[in-house]
Amino acid sequence: MSEYESYEKAEFGDERLSKRLSRLLKQLSGKPEASISASCQDPYQAKAAYRFVGNEEVNTEAITKIAHEVTIENIVAARPPVVLIPQDTSGISYNTLRATSGLGSMGNNKNALGIQLHSAVALGEDGEVFGLLAQKIWVRPPEDFGQSDTSRSKLPIEEKESYKWLETMENAQGVFPEGTLAVHICDREGDIYELFCKAAKIKANYLCRRTYNRNIEEEDGLKKLDDYVNSLPEAGRVTIRVPRDSHTNRKERDAEVAIRFGKCKIKKSDALAGNKDLPESIEAYVISVVETNPPPGQEKVFWRLITNVATMNYEDALTRIQWYTQRWKIETFHRTLKSGCKVEELQFDTAEKLMKLISIYSIIALQIMLLTYVARTRPGESCEICLSEDEWKILYRVANKTKVLPEKPPTIREAVIMIAKLGGFLARKSDGFPGVTVIWRGLSDLYTIVDAAQFLT
Repeated sequence: MSEYESYEKAEFGDERLSKRLSRLLKQLSGKPEASISASCQDPYQAKAAYRFVGNEEVNTEAITKIAHEVTIENIVAARPPVVLIPQDTSGISYNTLRATSGLGSMGNNKNALGIQLHSAVALGEDGEVFGLLAQKIWVRPPEDFGQSDTSRSKLPIEEKESYKWLETMENAQGVFPEGTLAVHICDREGDIYELFCKAAKIKANYLCRRTYNRNIEEEDGLKKLDDYVNSLPEAGRVTIRVPRDSHTNRKERDAEVAIRFGKCKIKKSDALAGNKDLPESIEAYVISVVETNPPPGQEKVFWRLITNVATMNYEDALTRIQWYTQRWKIETFHRTLKSGCKVEELQFDTAEKLMKLISIYSIIALQIMLLTYVARTRPGESCEICLSEDEWKILYRVANKTKVLPEKPPTIREAVIMIAKLGGFLARKSDGFPGVTVIWRGLSDLYTIVDAAQFLT
């Protein structure tokens, strides 16, 4: 589906390993949900893939570094006015791999095993996928179970797990094209005063949803952030498309929201008083988004957004809100890793090997997101931009149960619908456009059929 030659520049210290990475990406992308043996087909190729994963010179840092460089190249080629960089954490569960060494604790269950993944992807304002910009993969030591950042509040941020937000923001920075505004987008876990200060220091832009009702400085003293926002006049109302939220079981829907916005000075908390390196306050813009009439039985949309990107008028506020709705793409990415690439079904004897494969599958997962984007935004283009001649011809025959081919290749949208049907998509009028998961399943079936056809010709 996609070429991976650029990944031959990965710095493993051995050119053969770099070429193997490119080859492995191609092989695994053909059957993302299958085992390495099934994806590689040839036992010698499978053996080479296992050797690659087990090679000590291969590391997640080098894989992530080349992914970052390829993503920057994509951004430079596209020269978008804005690049959105949502980041978030997801736990990869390996609870059944009791014999695998190096796994860490997971969630609220002391006996649960797994790996932690924090990723930052690059998107256009309309959701175009440019690639992976940064990724941190680690395990939580069993002795740290039950110790939240709150209970370790007196430690410097560098010694807390929440430092991942600052670290990822810095690692995701790149040499973006002149005139391109890059904005890091975080959910409520990213509401960290040190992150705001870090952004100012490295000249980064952020947009996050607030967690803490912080103190803000005003001429007559301190005021709570929520009190300040509630005192602002309503700037207007607009209907926005609210993304699906797996955490609250919210389905994608339209919502009329009331908007308020203003500028304030966020005060450093008392807990950080001993940190003299942090300024006493930092300027930021706050945007309030409150649903006016939520559907019965559904939680209303209620966002308080904080940003250092100038928000001077109603149009600016609307733009920041639209940016924030792209944050859910990072959840789509993690869902694709788990449901499409099935990384939680991998089986290896060490956590280190699992981490390497998670890095590799992360690159593949973003390719299917790109395919979905292209089908939505450039539906009339030929499917040959993503499928070979043999692939689209076999797809057309199977999907339509015919031996007769059309005079010209189907469009990318038509091809994606056919692929999704192979994955179980019913294509009813009420079904809308197929999602990432059914497209993954359909691609897997397509490649299986293509492989079988090669043995029959």
